Amino acid sequence: MSKKLISIFVLTIFVLATVLAGCSSSKNNTSSANETNTQKQETAKPVTIKLGMWSSSPAEKKIVDDQIAKFKEKYPNIDVQIETIVGDYMQKLQTELASNTAPDIFYLDSMPAPQLMSSGVLEPLDDYIKKYNVDVNDFEPALLSAFQWDGKTYGLPKDFNTLALFYNKDMFKAAGINEPPKTWEELRDVAKKLTKDGVKGLVLSADLARFDAFINQNGGSVYQDGKVTLNLPENAQALDFYVSLITKDKVADTPQNMGEGWNGDAFAAKKAAMAIEGGWMIPFLKEKAPDLNYGIAELPAGKQKSTMAFTVAYVMNKNSKHKDEAFKLIEFLTGKEGQQFVVDSGLALPSRKSMQEGFKEKYPERAAFVDGASYAVPWQFGLYGTKVVDAANKACEALIMKQISSAQQALDNAQKEVGQ
Repeated sequence: MSKKLISIFVLTIFVLATVLAGCSSSKNNTSSANETNTQKQETAKPVTIKLGMWSSSPAEKKIVDDQIAKFKEKYPNIDVQIETIVGDYMQKLQTELASNTAPDIFYLDSMPAPQLMSSGVLEPLDDYIKKYNVDVNDFEPALLSAFQWDGKTYGLPKDFNTLALFYNKDMFKAAGINEPPKTWEELRDVAKKLTKDGVKGLVLSADLARFDAFINQNGGSVYQDGKVTLNLPENAQALDFYVSLITKDKVADTPQNMGEGWNGDAFAAKKAAMAIEGGWMIPFLKEKAPDLNYGIAELPAGKQKSTMAFTVAYVMNKNSKHKDEAFKLIEFLTGKEGQQFVVDSGLALPSRKSMQEGFKEKYPERAAFVDGASYAVPWQFGLYGTKVVDAANKACEALIMKQISSAQQALDNAQKEVGQ
């Protein structure tokens, strides 16, 4: 055999060997990839996460159901079971936490949040936030801060509402008023013009959840740096203005004095031309007074703008056996995908700032609620919670009923009642 033929023969053998080796390698790689995928599928075993929520409207239940259905598309191995806690939500939840039967994640309102955050029954979320790169800066600061305690984050807000001024457009037009009031003085003047023919210009409740906005607008605060500060002079000035609209100017009254249950009833019945309430008024008015011609504006400002932020977060049970999966659910429900269901429903405001312009575009008449978010104060008073609310409400009631004449004295009494 010539040298040339030998060279061709050797080259052919080499090429065949290379091709066969490549095929073998390809088969091995494919087999390895299949084994890896199989291992991943075996690792992603079905997990059940319980989600606790209070009994609410069918509309809110539908939001959660739709969110979970979308979540299942993304995480088919995670089954979510809803536990609706009826009756006294916090009492039953605390019983379940004590008996280690509480859901993996659950609703938590901002007011009682400090009690649970400080008691060690909640899982801090900071490590999970970092692990899954959650952008917490997209949440409104007032909302996120309501679920932070001792430097740790325990909840991510799911939605919120602020207070705004509802006003009867027809009554405004009849009184020659072109726009809603923007200051306290304008509020008083407009209320005077609207008070006639058995109608009050404004309905006001003896409720800290409403007049606390006035306190904050006046530069006051009922709770600062872990201490109750009910009797600050700024607080007394604000409460005096609020109550004087009823007792001195006679341009406002409580819903009870109007023969109604709450502010919404009085406004719907056209017994008051203005009311201070949150977004929950919209579905109420749609059902109770569908033909009422009304508008919504930001609250009139005192020394500064301020309103209240009422929010609820998803928090994690410290004893959850599936914490990563539980956090994935929290992340989804409070993330942009989950929040889109909140936007579409219009039931509440999305807690993410990046979603709020979309909400305003969809519901331009509700812009006042969104615009108030940047200067809102969370509805929360540390571990004193309802003690502060009860004492402040009694002070306001005593002033309205003229059992005491001085707002400062009324708040001094409230401060003592709280025990500080």
